Order: sequence, then structure tokens, then C-alpha cells
Amino acid sequence: MAVTVILLFGSPALCKARSKSPDNASLTFVYIHGFGGEKQSPQFCANTQEFLTSANNTSRVINYRWDSVKVDPLRAGASWVRSQQRADTEAKEFRRRIIDKLEGEKTPYVLVGFSVGSRVILEAIKSTGSPLEHVRGIYFLGSAMTKDTTLEQRSVLPRGMRIINYHSPVRDTVHSVAFNFMSSLPAGGQYGFDDDRVFENRRVSCSHAHKGVGVHIDYSGLAVAIASMEIYKMGIRIPGKMKPNLVTRVGQGSTWWNKVLPVEGTWNNARERIEIEQHNMHHNYFRAVRVSQSGKRYRIARSENLHAILGYLGVASL
Repeated sequence: MAVTVILLFGSPALCKARSKSPDNASLTFVYIHGFGGEKQSPQFCANTQEFLTSANNTSRVINYRWDSVKVDPLRAGASWVRSQQRADTEAKEFRRRIIDKLEGEKTPYVLVGFSVGSRVILEAIKSTGSPLEHVRGIYFLGSAMTKDTTLEQRSVLPRGMRIINYHSPVRDTVHSVAFNFMSSLPAGGQYGFDDDRVFENRRVSCSHAHKGVGVHIDYSGLAVAIASMEIYKMGIRIPGKMKPNLVTRVGQGSTWWNKVLPVEGTWNNARERIEIEQHNMHHNYFRAVRVSQSGKRYRIARSENLHAILGYLGVASL
């Protein structure tokens, strides 16, 4: 498989994996980075592209480059305020270059915003004025907006869709220290957003920085889970095997596991509430945890292929 990489200064950077299969359905994944200037090669995009290439999928990945203001250590507070202002201004361009363009082309797409990048997406959505017909998913990673943030015009989202908000109460020290110093309300990226009509909060164990605690546990690891879930929603199935498993009771997993997807699956001929979790250091490793009515948690399946687990549990669609 050939991979074409195109870098466009001052506009979205496009990475597209080409497949020999003409019937391979595809999406456009759009990632927008956060605070700290212009990010030319985000790890999230690289991880998404690597996964799609390995899956022989034709989906493309767009890194939306924007000047989110470089951090001035001597004036960190002022830099943060400017970054928020820049995000509100950039939202108009993001809507025009990305949302309006993809909607006009009738191209199915997924939006992923990291930190203050989530603010750009939300402000862009607010200004669309009409329902989004071709967006397939919206994800916020470590969102740098206060937890009371909401979207009044919920009708712009497709029916039944909520924004998936991956938040990290334990490991995101940037939010627990820096954001809380700047704001009287904590970040939705730390505690989750209050409005569950707009957001679906999913707890993860990611750090805000590129690397945390000496290992690679930042939000970029969620790329594998997000891409895998989205192509599953399109009806694409990646073949894979289950790992041997003994049903074992497990803890809450708040230190090393990302709760990427809650599902209702079949276990012992009954429909059960099951949490799909991703290991925070081994991004291709997933486990299915059955949660009993009393709250006890049991690992009932594991695999290096999310689709294999979903098929095993009888989850036909997401």
C-alpha cells in the first residue's frame, strides 16, 4: 500500500492511505491540536494513519494546523487568554475550510479536538446554523473548557449523537494544576461536562502532555480506539483473534485503562452492560469488562483487535 503525505503551510495537512480495494468505505478524520503554537506532526494523526494503513482502509487523516499561541513561561496566563481568543477567531476558518467543505461534498467525517482545539470545534458547530448531515462522530480529548460548557443548539448534531468527551481525572495534571489556577471552574477534560444531553463523558487515564510519567500515555493513544470504532460503525470489520481468557475479577482500572466504549453485549445468553477498555501503554490491547448490578467488574474477553471483541459479544453496530 502506498501512502501519500501532503503538507500545506497555513492550511489543513492531509495524509491519505491508498488501498487497492475500490469497495473500501472511507471517512475523513479531522484532528485539531491544542495550546502551544502550530503543530505540524501531531502524534494522534500518526497513530491514526498507522492504524488505517494496517487495516488497509482508505480513510484519510487531516491535521488542521492553526496558531494556537506559543507558551511564554513568563506570561503563561496571558498566553492562555490569547489562545482562547485565537480559538474563537479560528472557529470561523475551521467551519469554512473543514465543516462547510465536507458537508458540501457530502463526505462522511469525524472531528477530534484536543485541549483548546475542542473549543474551536464547538464554536464552529455553534455557527453552522443548519444541521450537520455528514458528521459521523465528534470527540473531545482533554478538553480545555469549563465543565459547565454546553451547546444550546443541539439540533445541529445528527439525531441521537452526543459529543464523546474523554476526560482524565487522575493523570491530567495540566488541568488539575494549570487550568484550575486560571479558572474558578474545573475543565470538562478533567471531570467531564455537566450537560449529558450534549456530551457523553468517558473516563480515561491519559496525560495532557506529549509524554507523562516517563511513558507514552498522552491522549494520542486513543487514536487506535477512535478510528477502530468509527470504521466499525460504517460496517467495516477487521479480522482478528481473541486472546485466551479466564473470567477474572478486576479493579476500576483508573490508573492504566481507558474506558473507550460502553456497550450492551451478549454474555452467558443474556444481554449485559459491558465496558470496553483500552490499555493506556499498549494501545492495541483491549479488554471487555462485565459490570454486575452490584458494581463488581469481571474481565470476560481480551484481544489486540477491538472488532474481534465486539463480534464476540454480538455487538452488530455502534
